[in-house]
Amino acid sequence: MSRTVGTSLQQSGSLDSGLDTGTRTVGIKFTGLMLSQKDFIRTFPVATKTDRDCEVPLLMEWIDRLGPIDSLLDIGCHYSEHYYARLIRPRVRLYDGVDVAFDPPTGQVLNNYYLGNANKVELVPHDVVICVSTIEHSGLSTYKDDYVAERIKLFARCLSLARKHLWISFPIGQEHVEEGQLAIITKEHYAQFLNMIPKSARVNARYLYSQGPQAGHPWQEHRKGDVAVRVPYMEFVGNQSICVLEIDL
Repeated sequence: MSRTVGTSLQQSGSLDSGLDTGTRTVGIKFTGLMLSQKDFIRTFPVATKTDRDCEVPLLMEWIDRLGPIDSLLDIGCHYSEHYYARLIRPRVRLYDGVDVAFDPPTGQVLNNYYLGNANKVELVPHDVVICVSTIEHSGLSTYKDDYVAERIKLFARCLSLARKHLWISFPIGQEHVEEGQLAIITKEHYAQFLNMIPKSARVNARYLYSQGPQAGHPWQEHRKGDVAVRVPYMEFVGNQSICVLEIDL
């Protein structure tokens, strides 16, 4: 049973994160600041040794649960043809994307490829919006700006462009900035994201952990949101903590 966003956020059945966000609480009471093997509810096969090893299966399962989709917008679509664009294509009538950089293979899959900053490009609402590991690069990677302001604006933009459903993923944990690349979504920024979601929406938050995907360690899903926001970023290991939000508006 999915939860309804409100003053108290009741997480869907098996995903009680226990993350206290200040003005809202996600899930039930938290039980500990560590992960043990019994906390993992799913392990994803290692294929690319990247975040996509867990993101793509979760994304495609979510899309299949929605059924036939009339229109879908991918915010941050660059290089998606390599991972998931061709999987999505037969499931969607109108498949559009936007990115600050053009990617010819992805452009061949999409109906429309909008070039530019998603916070500034003129875009129309779509039934479904996806944003796969993009928001952490806002203002830091292909273009430079106030990255905190840019990520907040981009989350609001995703919500405003989604008529019915939004799927978004991002690295989450302790504050860390890789200049010219990305900045981890912190507990404080995550709380801002949650409080921007309409109270009438239904949200499913999912958390994933890996000891190091680049070294071949698998991604594993768990329930502990308060652990997810405390995972440090180690340069020699890479990202180890991911959050996925599945939102029905």
